[in-house]
Amino acid sequence: MAKIHVLVPNQELAIREYTKVPLVNISMTGQEVGLLVEEAKQLTGKEHPVIAFVGHYTMFPDSSYMNEIFHARLFFYTYEDRSRIETIVQKAVTEGTDVIIGGERVLKCMQQYPHIQSLFLRTREDSLRKALHVARRMVYTSQVEKENHAQFLTVLETVYNGVLKVDTEKNVTAANHAAAWILNRTEAAFIGRKLYEVMPQLEESYLERVLSGEREILTTTMLISRESYMISIAPIAYDGGITGAILSIHKIPTGSRKNQDLFEDNLLFGYLSMGDFCKIETKSERMKKCMELARTYALSSAPVIIYGETGTEKEVFAQGIHNNGYQKNSHYLTVNCSGMSEEQQIAVLFGEGAQNKQKKAALEQAAFGTLLIRDIDELCLRCQYRLMRVMRYKVFMKTDIEEIPSIEVRIIATAREELAQKVRDGRFREDLYYLLNAFAIHLPPLRERREDIPGMVQNYFRQYNKKYSKRVSLTKGGMDALCGARWDGNALQLERFCERLVLTAHKRNMDEVCIRELLLELYPKIETHSGIQSVVVYEPPEKEEIEQALAQCRDNRQKTAELLGISTATLWRKMKKYGIE
Repeated sequence: MAKIHVLVPNQELAIREYTKVPLVNISMTGQEVGLLVEEAKQLTGKEHPVIAFVGHYTMFPDSSYMNEIFHARLFFYTYEDRSRIETIVQKAVTEGTDVIIGGERVLKCMQQYPHIQSLFLRTREDSLRKALHVARRMVYTSQVEKENHAQFLTVLETVYNGVLKVDTEKNVTAANHAAAWILNRTEAAFIGRKLYEVMPQLEESYLERVLSGEREILTTTMLISRESYMISIAPIAYDGGITGAILSIHKIPTGSRKNQDLFEDNLLFGYLSMGDFCKIETKSERMKKCMELARTYALSSAPVIIYGETGTEKEVFAQGIHNNGYQKNSHYLTVNCSGMSEEQQIAVLFGEGAQNKQKKAALEQAAFGTLLIRDIDELCLRCQYRLMRVMRYKVFMKTDIEEIPSIEVRIIATAREELAQKVRDGRFREDLYYLLNAFAIHLPPLRERREDIPGMVQNYFRQYNKKYSKRVSLTKGGMDALCGARWDGNALQLERFCERLVLTAHKRNMDEVCIRELLLELYPKIETHSGIQSVVVYEPPEKEEIEQALAQCRDNRQKTAELLGISTATLWRKMKKYGIE
């Protein structure tokens, strides 16, 4: 049985400060206040005296309308710290009080003011009965809470999933043995720590969206110690608000083959996928949504198509989906359809007509694993039909009429352009399109997420400075020039440009002039007029905009600046930056 101590406020202050014993304060009732008011009236002989009650802030009931009820002017002076009692009594005296009612310490202070009447503040049976009722409720609530906590702990320790409980401040407040085993930590190492210190692999925005109420439940995947896990985050809702969240960590099962043997076999023959989403650092909300979608797709074995321009992170996304899914320890193969003839595509994917009959087709080699088909929009119609049979009916066609049943392989495809137009033009099968496009990811090009460029550039500079034993850095103008370029080749183009810049740098700090010169050298623009091709040097979009504005305003800088919405000083600085005369 829980023990609840019912105490008067003065005792409560000391005990609450030095112990953790549950306490219930005794609060006066309105009737008790009325009895003291009548006693004060008799003491002063006044019909409407000014009466001051001095006590702990928990002592008094609601004082609304008491003046009208008791026909007196009542003032309630409260304190939390007993050291303020003397100051409060002095204030009550100076404000013209006829009677001061308080406890022992108050009456002791009143010895300094013999001209002011005083009464001992005492409670009666009503207050005690009320406090005892509250105490009984507290005992019941405490017992229920202990029982619920015991049930919760029992559930935690009997489930196979790892379970973490976090509060609204993202601190871990509970963890079971399974979570400790999965994360290779002791249970004590979790409690009181931020979730992201315990699980740095988890995207911070995921938990924030659940705690804010934006998402009722969020499911994602991640790699922990080279194993794939499904993470579910659900809010703890109470009394119309969210008081925390529960994270469930569930291991994603792999295929029926022996995982370790298969892993070593993949490593030996180059079938291992090492890419993962943690290698993608982004500040772009669009890119974060793509990563969240890809992590969710990893939970399924359905085909996925990833749209993106040349040089975007399509390959990393494909490897991340494979490594976070059921096929994690199985084969991962890549086939590029671009530049192949129809016969070559059929030979590579299905083995028909292959010169080396001993070599398995790509779909056979990727059995129980993942096959990435790059540029699937270049796939011939014959291959499209056979691939549709593999994806929909799990049958493998070595020829147009020969089928081998029961082939298990996950297809991930990439495309540079939307397949819908090719379907309308009759160049892509409609059934294959619907099989693929239900699980689609559209990666934004780098020019639409320029906020990622500074971080990518810094990473590339660190990497290639270390590789080539250099100490090259960028000026602010140099970084601005990189951020302002188009980067039609996306991350691929940016990385190769940074490597070239570091390798051939002739000075420590590279400014916008160096950047512009190398851009002009490496990426000229080719235009065709009347069948004749001519090379046009690379120009940043901002430079073209300024030149067009100058031409429109007939080189009047004042009017040009007004047209562009900038100052003349800024216009002059940008003209100098881009070498505009």
